[in-house]
Amino acid sequence: MNTLIIYASKTGTTEKCANQINRQLKNSKMVNILNQNEDINRYDLVVIGTPIRMGMIDKKIKKFLITNIETLKPKKVAYFICCGFNENWKSYYERNIPKDLLDKAIIYDTFGGEMDLQKQKGFDKFITKMVSKNIDKNEEIKILNENIERFINYLKRSAL
Repeated sequence: MNTLIIYASKTGTTEKCANQINRQLKNSKMVNILNQNEDINRYDLVVIGTPIRMGMIDKKIKKFLITNIETLKPKKVAYFICCGFNENWKSYYERNIPKDLLDKAIIYDTFGGEMDLQKQKGFDKFITKMVSKNIDKNEEIKILNENIERFINYLKRSAL
């Protein structure tokens, strides 16, 4: 099964997760949405990864979904989001992914996130500082490797 992994990444977390998927799938190609010029018709499976910022997916990913909605509908499509606060992950999908695409997804999940102030810029850095002051010290923001592994295993099974 040929797999295209399309992602957007502002601070590198989503790219890191996309790399993890790419390394474990055969016949896969990873493409940053900024350089997306692949013919998605050539792929059996399309995996789409995006960060969540203030409840919203990346603008370029949103545009890609809307532009390619008819091409994506009959395909096997999987989605992952990277976000620091996972309690609302399902509502992020419902608010951001067109319903007819989300309903046909073979899987969608959250991979957690990271809060690295060094990678933040401008207003994002300000918001990250404010949010980090209010985080419960017992609440760790991290990449959820177990979710990534479950996601990859599901993709591998769906390829059979």
